[in-house]
Amino acid sequence: MKRLLLLFTVLLPLVISAQRVPDNKDIQYRISDTSSPYFYPVLFERYMNGDTTLTLDDYYYLYYGYPYQDAYKPLEPITAEDRVLDIFARQSQPNIIESEEIIKYGKEVMKADPFSPRNLNFMTYAYGVLSDTLNGRINADRLAKVLATIESSGTGLKEDSPWHVLQFSHSVDVLAARNLDPLKRRVVTRTVEYISLMKPDGKVKGYYFDFGRVYWKRPETLPEKRVKGFEINGIKPKSMRNK
Repeated sequence: MKRLLLLFTVLLPLVISAQRVPDNKDIQYRISDTSSPYFYPVLFERYMNGDTTLTLDDYYYLYYGYPYQDAYKPLEPITAEDRVLDIFARQSQPNIIESEEIIKYGKEVMKADPFSPRNLNFMTYAYGVLSDTLNGRINADRLAKVLATIESSGTGLKEDSPWHVLQFSHSVDVLAARNLDPLKRRVVTRTVEYISLMKPDGKVKGYYFDFGRVYWKRPETLPEKRVKGFEINGIKPKSMRNK
């Protein structure tokens, strides 16, 4: 999986954004205003159509505006995601046929979790195997800007300045993008968790993430916990995603 890790490493320095803590009131107002450039249906359509001219400002409203959409169901399992992970479990370097499967299931994942860094990473990789430069560039652009958006939401270094994520998996994806391995997750407040690292990131032993949005639409029955016997980019997909 070194190629995937290198992909993350190459993309990160390309996108830098000033810190911008999500303002929920402003976000909800802007994405609901039909006269706003951030009116969500239009903005999301541009994203799904692969518009690489979308700015980091657009991505701020895209990512943090998604929890207000009916499609946002972060606690429901995504079967297609398991299919993609199963392919990598069988083959660390998928061939053309397997890459076509990754893209097929990856598109299904996007219907439930359109901003999954992990899925965008896999899609970029698969399009690369198929020598599809256009779609590879589109997903690489998405990946870089989603990661930058999350990392601009705080410093990640303090409980009161966490990185805000929409899925539990997004937090470990951010760490994987930095080539860091999570060691343990610990809930420190009602909405913030601390993820310690197997090896320090310089002097940093772990990072803080705000997962409060995950419970905005908490279902009456939570899905059962599932643990996979393999890892992708040092991530145990289900055991690290589910609480």
